[in-house]
Amino acid sequence: MAERRSVLKGVLAASGAALAGVGTSAAAPLPGRRGPYSTPVELRWLGVSGWEIVIDGDRSIVFDPYLSRMPCLGPTGALDPGLPLRTDRAAVERVAERHLAGAPELVLVSHGHFDHVADVPQLLGRPEWRRNRIRTVCDETVRHLLTAMGTPSERVADVIQVRGGEYLQFDGYTVEVFRSLHSQLADHGSFAPGRRAAPPHRPVTLGDLVEGETLAFQVSVDSGPRILLMGASNFVERELAGIRPDVALVPMTSHGAVHRYVERLLSATGNPPLLIPTHHDDLTAPLGAGIAAGDTGPSAAERLSRLAPSDCRVLDPGPLRPVDLRTAFA
Repeated sequence: MAERRSVLKGVLAASGAALAGVGTSAAAPLPGRRGPYSTPVELRWLGVSGWEIVIDGDRSIVFDPYLSRMPCLGPTGALDPGLPLRTDRAAVERVAERHLAGAPELVLVSHGHFDHVADVPQLLGRPEWRRNRIRTVCDETVRHLLTAMGTPSERVADVIQVRGGEYLQFDGYTVEVFRSLHSQLADHGSFAPGRRAAPPHRPVTLGDLVEGETLAFQVSVDSGPRILLMGASNFVERELAGIRPDVALVPMTSHGAVHRYVERLLSATGNPPLLIPTHHDDLTAPLGAGIAAGDTGPSAAERLSRLAPSDCRVLDPGPLRPVDLRTAFA
């Protein structure tokens, strides 16, 4: 814990060429930050809040992988829980085959909504990965939803069920689990709330995939960076107070109902030197270079940059394009 809370040292230099810098100059070093890192680590944005963390080129952790990008908006433009759950198996397979580093060692799931968990059963069931052990870290609700969606029983049996507070040791990295909160709508409600204490009937609508308990994670790579992963634009301030991630993946969905969301998040986590907006796209456009923003006006990176201190760098992610963190913190 003392190491985790130590003052960040080193210099933050140019970001990977795959991303464009926003806020600070891409060439200007940021003093007082930690690095460089000897362990190669790459990040790859999978759209929405999904990310792949690749360690040493061939070991990976996947967070909230949602690749189907199915129709989810009703006539008013709001999420419609009554729409059918229609995963795009071809799209999931295409990304897994062409873009992912291989079978992940871990799949981290922040909560049970369709745009976080719907494609996890297909990924866990890929025949190409059947010889690889893949652990899923999630809450009880997500474990039951995975069962209901037909996830192979051996994968469900290998789930690491958590509730927040766990500090998990793996070979070459650790995963801290934090209690968190889901984004709130303008009237302070949320989409598809609820929990499952047993496997339900097979989900058929978007709303059948209920939230459960929302979690956040910090992955700390040995001789590498600490990465904060969140699946919603909200958090429990006392849970994150004092952690010092080097990279924060900051959800930028609507957060007007949450008091000073970005400012409080950055203050609680010590103003991480590298900030990357996430969960800010339109949820439905095909995953690729033309992915659409979730709203009009300033981009998520621009909005985040306006709220971040000058010694933080904000990078605008490109879908499926790797970010070399060893370069970013050289």
